[in-house]
Amino acid sequence: MGTVRHRPASPAGPPRSESTRGVVAALARVAPPARDRDAGAEAAAIVRWARTPGPDDRLAAELDSPEAAVRLVSLLTRIGASDGVVHGDAERGAWRVEVPDPQDPPAGSDLLATRLGLVDARGRSLAQPPGWLTGGSLPGAVATWRGALLARGHVEHHGGTASVVVDCPAPGPALALAELGLRLGVRAGTHRAEGTARVVVDDPDEVALLLTTCGGRAAAAAAGLDEPTGDPTSGSANDARATVAASRAGTAVSEAFATLARAGVEVPDALADAGRLRLAHPDLGLADLGVRADPPLSKDALAGRLRRLLTLARRHR
Repeated sequence: MGTVRHRPASPAGPPRSESTRGVVAALARVAPPARDRDAGAEAAAIVRWARTPGPDDRLAAELDSPEAAVRLVSLLTRIGASDGVVHGDAERGAWRVEVPDPQDPPAGSDLLATRLGLVDARGRSLAQPPGWLTGGSLPGAVATWRGALLARGHVEHHGGTASVVVDCPAPGPALALAELGLRLGVRAGTHRAEGTARVVVDDPDEVALLLTTCGGRAAAAAAGLDEPTGDPTSGSANDARATVAASRAGTAVSEAFATLARAGVEVPDALADAGRLRLAHPDLGLADLGVRADPPLSKDALAGRLRRLLTLARRHR
């Protein structure tokens, strides 16, 4: 683990609201990804979204949250980085993470920037996160979104509704983040202005889904959104098997959404609602899930809609 030192650091972008800071703190408290690849995807997103110029032999990222900075060092350490340091200035709300990345790494190892998907094997900058990093999986998409939110995400309130906005370093990362959102059942728009790019999620249900998926109930609550009401249990072997099956079904649904979006296919509302319900409650069995539909559905009816969604996606692969 790295160390924390207090010295002047530059503020990390425009100030974030109190609500956003609460969401960031909740995201930083989430248990780290189970797989090293997904931990790398989250670290890569934080660095890509918050990277700042520094010495040639170091990677540097500017953040406005000490929790996010410490989490980044922990994630980087897990994927093989060493001697990460956090330089903090609490009065200015600026926290700079620096990690050594020598241009001449030991034999048999790559540049840290290469492992994070920032540059290719020849040292050329990559415009957006490479597919091998996010792994084409639901956990990889969640990790990348969490990293982007930790680095440059905002929760904006308009009247009684909330939206999520992510300031992006370039159009490429914005487009990649929007596509990854489709795996989560979230439709994000991209906007460009004067060389900058933003990703925006403004559907209230999808904002709640995104924050809950990336940061649990605490993140949704910090944003002032309704928390999920599910209370899943796993007290038996059957429950455990059902949880695993539900998780796999959620991955299949997220991939179906992404496939249909790439093909430009409009998903029927009934199938789309069933898919988003599956993603919103990844640990629930079909019977419990059907109760949460509006209007409620039987187990067989919900299963039928999910099967039709997956069949539709297979036709357009």
